[in-house]
Amino acid sequence: MKINLISTLHQFDGFHGTSFTSAEEILDSNYELSIGDDEWIGNGVYFFISGISSKPGEQAKLWAIAQAWDNIERRNRYKRFCVIKSKIEVDDNCLLDLTSEDGVSVLNYLIERFEDKISRLNKRFKYIDGLVINFAVKEGILPIEVVKGNFYIKFAKERIKGFNLRTPNCTICTVLDPTKNIIENHIQSTGDIGNEAN
Repeated sequence: MKINLISTLHQFDGFHGTSFTSAEEILDSNYELSIGDDEWIGNGVYFFISGISSKPGEQAKLWAIAQAWDNIERRNRYKRFCVIKSKIEVDDNCLLDLTSEDGVSVLNYLIERFEDKISRLNKRFKYIDGLVINFAVKEGILPIEVVKGNFYIKFAKERIKGFNLRTPNCTICTVLDPTKNIIENHIQSTGDIGNEAN
């Protein structure tokens, strides 16, 4: 495992898709964290970022549209979507990059080194990435502030058609403390769900 002694500050844009109402609340009082060991890459605020796709803003829009649909009520929970563009800043010593071999090696090391402790948490999730990352942060094992990884996400079209692939189609990141690592927010785009969903 490579140890980096010289730190570099990374800055990149993250795109967060949500309802227009939630976007107004975020701009007024900042983001709320997604919390739980079953979260994809741990606790934090989730963003689409450049990586596998060169259009993370479009992916955030598609996510906001897909998330509007309520399967139980069979209707949209909100009528207007919004994409917030946030500037994220993190020291590379506090970035866990699961799109790189080094980052995957760190995750595998955590699982091997702390297998007994992780097993004792008695969580029976299908995927334990988030559990392992939350454990490393809570125990102070790694100074993780931002995590990024490649994933397959089902947007509205994939959900409707029942597509399910293993091949990642986007790069996402989670920011554990938005007050520390997000230095700027503004609205990238808005629109009506009805006009965009077709």
